[in-house]
Amino acid sequence: MSDVSRNPALLCAFSAIQMSLFPMAVITIFWMHHIGLSMTEIFLLQAIFAGTTGLLEFPSGFVADRIGYRKSLVLASLLTLAGWTVYLFSPGFWAIACAEIVLGSGLSLISGTDSAILYESLVETGEETQFTTWHGRSRFFGQAAEGTAALFAGLLYTLSPRAPFVLEVLIWGAGLFVALRLTEPSRHRPAVTNAFRHMAGIFRRIARGTPRLRAVIFLTVALAMTSFIPVWIIQIYAERAGIGIAWLGPIWAVANYTVALGALASARLGQGLGLMPSLLLCIALAAFGYLGLGVTAAWWGFVFYFLITLMRGLNGSILNHEEQRLIPSSDRAAFLSARSFVFRSSFVVVAPIVGFSLDRTGEHTVLLVTGLIVLAIGMLGWFWLLRTPQPDPEQAV
Repeated sequence: MSDVSRNPALLCAFSAIQMSLFPMAVITIFWMHHIGLSMTEIFLLQAIFAGTTGLLEFPSGFVADRIGYRKSLVLASLLTLAGWTVYLFSPGFWAIACAEIVLGSGLSLISGTDSAILYESLVETGEETQFTTWHGRSRFFGQAAEGTAALFAGLLYTLSPRAPFVLEVLIWGAGLFVALRLTEPSRHRPAVTNAFRHMAGIFRRIARGTPRLRAVIFLTVALAMTSFIPVWIIQIYAERAGIGIAWLGPIWAVANYTVALGALASARLGQGLGLMPSLLLCIALAAFGYLGLGVTAAWWGFVFYFLITLMRGLNGSILNHEEQRLIPSSDRAAFLSARSFVFRSSFVVVAPIVGFSLDRTGEHTVLLVTGLIVLAIGMLGWFWLLRTPQPDPEQAV
């Protein structure tokens, strides 16, 4: 077996380590009860994280295309290890903000690079058609790992509010080891004489190139935002409905297992239903999930969140494969990072509005209104993609 042929399996392991987020199932409770933050401050933290990731997202993808994907993931592992170490000793808002900045820097190097090295590795071994399957497997192991970590989150939190962060530091030591085992695929890495001009050219190619790529990016960002907003609300939603903190871990675990199963089934769904019916199903799941959360006051209302997490698993690999077909090999990570930049920038705008609204009107109103917006924007993106034909291979961008 050639070294590069090991990359898909190693990337599944890296995804599992990356998503073994022991603090996440209780982090909103940690912020509110242990640090003393309001929901406005919590969403401001997420805006800082998204802003950091957004600012570095595209440059880091551009750099990854030039210095190599393996080096970028090694550096990302070092930064993430440092970020969780800072978090471990953070006493208040500004220290946590610094930790979020370091973590955002690490994530910016991973975002796009992991998909790019997977795609290029499969192209090199003649297995490009297996991308959706391997991407789905990677997401499956990642979400399953996050779900399993969540099962222990409540217990760890009761032992010590900082215990989940201690374990997170240890797990990223393993992440660094896996990143070092990756093999850089053989691919053309063109020299760039004017980096800023080249980066500006990539954005121009997205803005003026194939309409289908723009439609895919729009729908990808819309669905990603749809699944990202309730992540920071569901813990408070469940607690205020009368569910104890000890149950937050299992709820988070089930949510991530649902994402994992959706990711594992995404390739079969795409092949069975086709791209457009599959995406229509995803939009419907998201809309029903939000509306159910918004109108249900009973303690079991959190189950509607699982419709949103199922959508998150189903749509990611399908849309990512469609996106990979439309972008060039030489700037693959940069194009993927440009899309992530659009998402992060959008969240910087949306997050403070959501946080302010939560403090003023409560989670049910916010979720209900967001559900209606999700349905409208999702259908707009779906019709846009429906009306854009596949370009010729030579005219992909």
